[in-house]
Amino acid sequence: MNELVTIRTFSSSIDFEMVRSYLESMGVACFGLDEVMNRAYIANVNGGVKLQVRKAQVEEAITLLIDGGYLKQEDVEPSYEMKWIDRIISKFRTNEE
Repeated sequence: MNELVTIRTFSSSIDFEMVRSYLESMGVACFGLDEVMNRAYIANVNGGVKLQVRKAQVEEAITLLIDGGYLKQEDVEPSYEMKWIDRIISKFRTNEE
């Protein structure tokens, strides 16, 4: 119900805070995974700060990030490789049924 989904990762906690403030001002609740670790240690040593939102608000958050210039449409579309892998996996699923 309150499952959190990571929608973007930041190497800088400052960038994370800027985007978080933007989304929260638009009514999207945001959470930062590894935020304290990123501030306490060398930036990005643990993979950066993960911006998380509730699963129910993922689409809204992504749309707002694109509209605000924080994401590009191609950032949220699957890569060619992922599309290829999905096609292969779907053939196995079809054969199982």
